[in-house]
Amino acid sequence: MWWLTILTIIKRFKHKVVLNDEDAKTANATVGSHPAVERVRRAFQNDLENIPAFLFIGLVYLFVPAPNWLIHLLYYTYLLARIGHSIVYAVYILPQPSRGICFGLSFIIVLYMSLHVLIVGFIDYGKRHKM
Repeated sequence: MWWLTILTIIKRFKHKVVLNDEDAKTANATVGSHPAVERVRRAFQNDLENIPAFLFIGLVYLFVPAPNWLIHLLYYTYLLARIGHSIVYAVYILPQPSRGICFGLSFIIVLYMSLHVLIVGFIDYGKRHKM
């Protein structure tokens, strides 16, 4: 996510567009936006909508009995899918379904980990309360 912030700044300077009047005066730019800047901002927004959920469920998933190889596989695959999504969305734009595949893979990983946590939680709850 951090490098998308840097990329947004680079695109703003390249296309000479800023958001505020005072910035326009000092940067010799116009107030507004540019499609290239907006594309990077949408990629960043997508990261903001998806990565916090992974960080939360990823932390909780560490307390669920799962093989280490599976945890590593899920975490690294998620990381690569999100990096791939950002690249094909904001840096090297590829036609669909490239972005959709990257998004879908990361979504399925979070969904799987969430369901795994819920199922293990219900099983553990049932054992404790003799259901």
